[in-house]
Amino acid sequence: MFTIVLLEPQIPPNTGSTGRLCGATNTRLHVVGKLGFELSDRTLKRAGLDYWDYIDWEYFPDLDAYCENLIKKKTFHLLTTKSSKSYTSQRFQDGDYLVFGSETAGIDEAFLKRHWENTCTIPMENTNIRSLNLATSVGIVLYEAIRQVNET
Repeated sequence: MFTIVLLEPQIPPNTGSTGRLCGATNTRLHVVGKLGFELSDRTLKRAGLDYWDYIDWEYFPDLDAYCENLIKKKTFHLLTTKSSKSYTSQRFQDGDYLVFGSETAGIDEAFLKRHWENTCTIPMENTNIRSLNLATSVGIVLYEAIRQVNET
């Protein structure tokens, strides 16, 4: 089972849509750090519809502690627009953590630099577009990871 990690998400519908995707794929969801909304926010619930009871998710308020634990024990992939390595060349395995930064700031630059070998990106042809929607990005990468695992 994969785990999707959202570091400090700011937009409730993105987290709700990601939660719904995680429920549909039996993927764990970890929401980490300072959020740009309340977990009881109605837009979060609306985006996830009435599926929250069927989603394996957890909130971790301490970003630093979560990241410290992540690097000690887990295989993780950091999704960032700063990497030149495509997510399609990344080798995903069952149990991996797919880590996405906030919609406004991405993943902390210092953390990225310390774990650069774990970074990958979703290539975009149009250089005028800075990034994709968070929920869209999660869907793209998660389904590639699932495809890879199902082929083995």
